[in-house]
Amino acid sequence: MATGSQGCQGPTPGRWRGGRRRGLALFHEDPGGRTLLRRTMSWALVLLGLLLHRTGCSPQPVLSQPPSVASFLGATVRLACTLSSDHDVNLHSIYWYQQRPGHRPRFLLRYFSPSDKRQGHKVPPRFSGSKDLAKNTGYLSIAELQAEDEAVYFCAVGTPVMGRRRKIQRERAERELATLGSPGPRATLPLH
Repeated sequence: MATGSQGCQGPTPGRWRGGRRRGLALFHEDPGGRTLLRRTMSWALVLLGLLLHRTGCSPQPVLSQPPSVASFLGATVRLACTLSSDHDVNLHSIYWYQQRPGHRPRFLLRYFSPSDKRQGHKVPPRFSGSKDLAKNTGYLSIAELQAEDEAVYFCAVGTPVMGRRRKIQRERAERELATLGSPGPRATLPLH
């Protein structure tokens, strides 16, 4: 994925390039006969090596993920990926990866909007993406949680596409006009 003439690149699914990577880990436990899955991660900023920074590119967003949450098998969990406040999640695709112990990272999905998303090869639909624009956060939901979901989960963002930025700005302007109702009085300049 390249954008503009600057040669900036977004994430390359399945390839890690430089940088640090941290993610959310799902662990399987059995407290008192009940099977419990939880995701944990040290509270830290998550900068993924999937993002390349080259001279002339805008600064890359800083991604953060929460430290932990608990859930039972069969339940639905939602993993959050929050962008730094200087970037708008509405302009970025959110990529999600899974890495099981002893395996390479696996591309799960890319999510930009309900009409612009892509599921990874053989990734079941119980893995889905979403966004909360007010919280500047992308989410990975895993429904019907299974023991084989035990893994580390990584999020990444793609480089914003200028066409998307213009489209989003246009849509925002249209929404604002729609909420204002009919336009007020107009001035007409007669031509002679």
